[in-house]
Amino acid sequence: MIKKFIFFSFIFVFSLSLFSLPILAEEAEITAEELDIEEPGVVSWLKDVFDSVQMLVIRNPIKKSEIELRKANRQLVKARKTVQDNPNDEKLQDKLDKINEKYKRSIERINNRVEEFKQENPEVPKLKSFLDKYAHQQLLHQEILKKLEEKVPERAMEKIRENRQEHLQKFGQVMNKLQNKEEFKEQLKQGIENGEERIEHRVRQMEIIDELGETAAPEVRERVMEIKQERKEVFQELRSKQREIRNTR
Repeated sequence: MIKKFIFFSFIFVFSLSLFSLPILAEEAEITAEELDIEEPGVVSWLKDVFDSVQMLVIRNPIKKSEIELRKANRQLVKARKTVQDNPNDEKLQDKLDKINEKYKRSIERINNRVEEFKQENPEVPKLKSFLDKYAHQQLLHQEILKKLEEKVPERAMEKIRENRQEHLQKFGQVMNKLQNKEEFKEQLKQGIENGEERIEHRVRQMEIIDELGETAAPEVRERVMEIKQERKEVFQELRSKQREIRNTR
């Protein structure tokens, strides 16, 4: 009797796990930890204030850019939390516009600071390390924003998409200047090639690369075409997965 109970309990739990797997995969999000920050709340607010104070006293442009990137990351996570809390809020668009302006200013300051630093110090190892991190997190930003588009009313969706595509174009221009051809391509490839990543994440990164190839400057479009040729099998696999994901929604 006990053996039968254990057996049927195992079957029941196993069945539940089968049904829950797709749901978990669908709901998976870029975590605050992946962006080196905290979830929105009192601790996040206090650390953001502390970072603002640090910005006033630190002179090293790479250190300042790292802090500024954290502040930009917090704005993206704040936007996501705002949508999750009340996607039908009448003031949602105004709230997202304010968040986007703060995010945009942080990214512009990073770009200006790093471009100026690179002109004077092109071979500093810390610069390359920061640019790798910056490019990676900018692609994660794109993924967060793409998901937000799916969770808001149409008017807000159009505005988020417009802002996201503007950020994507600027990202392509800036990274094309700051990284050499192979470094830039390597950053784009990482998001689609890492087999340990969630398949949904890899598909979204492929979609971002597609958009970059359609809207960016000619030099960037050339990089994207090269990646698609060099990793043709990876793109074929991900396009197949993309169709499967769309068919299950």
